[in-house]
Amino acid sequence: MMKKKRISVHIILVYSIILAVSCKNDNQGPDIPVSYPEFTDETEVIINGYNRDAMEPFVSKDGNFLFLNSLNDGDSTSLYYTTRVNDTTFNYEGEIEGVNGPAPHLDAVASMDMNNLFYFVSTRDYPSVFENYQTGEFNNGVVTNVKCVMGDFYIYSPGWLIMDAEINREGDLLYYVNAQFTGNPLPDAACLGIAEKRDSTFDKLNSSDNILENVNNSNYLVYAPCISSDGNELYFTRIRRGTFITQICVSVRSGTGETFSIPEWIEIDGNSVEAPSLTDDGERLYYHKKLGSDDKYHIFTMRRE
Repeated sequence: MMKKKRISVHIILVYSIILAVSCKNDNQGPDIPVSYPEFTDETEVIINGYNRDAMEPFVSKDGNFLFLNSLNDGDSTSLYYTTRVNDTTFNYEGEIEGVNGPAPHLDAVASMDMNNLFYFVSTRDYPSVFENYQTGEFNNGVVTNVKCVMGDFYIYSPGWLIMDAEINREGDLLYYVNAQFTGNPLPDAACLGIAEKRDSTFDKLNSSDNILENVNNSNYLVYAPCISSDGNELYFTRIRRGTFITQICVSVRSGTGETFSIPEWIEIDGNSVEAPSLTDDGERLYYHKKLGSDDKYHIFTMRRE
């Protein structure tokens, strides 16, 4: 989620220190040969009955639903669901009931585990409530029992929020993004973390910074994480500071708990290429980008080679 709504902040030194520790200045890693996944055959996804901006795709683990949100303008950003026809065609079903707040609002960046626990970012009560990440139970386009996700992965300072996040397949690990907004078009800072579910809360892994040391880099804004079902491929978007050029990247590892590799850029032509989402079987990658023909965001997909 690249949110453009202005938020006033008071910068607090302690959180600058936190950021300096968690977003390293340079990627460093062992000089070990790494095999990265490759994708080909880019195809625009057809969503029958939908003609607004389509952003932040997420495919449910059973493959039956494609979730998305409208334009990330922070005014009326809403979550929608579609049903699968085939890999490149979906039917629009409507708004996801129970998750979209009254305007102005941003409800976006859906993800869901294999047990249909639904997660999303929301600014409905921010900043009076700093816990802006929500969860509920999804059933056929309706989410019930919506509540804040609690844990120690938030930064409790004005302007800091969870910008993006994705739950893993089993629902016990949360890949999240702490981002700081001060009124600029892009966040001042954005980097990834990993939190583990412990009873009813998610707490940051002690090893999170080490696992992500090759991913987080203070030369970039790092956001929009997507984790493969086996936990060994981490997809994300990054923007080099001082530019507006987005890159979808992937880092890999040979086993959970190990450090992810130095990122590899997945070369995709187009503007504002962001928000990767991998299918449960790992065979297809979905993402959005902006087209000049209608000045809207559209969802695209590629298959694994």
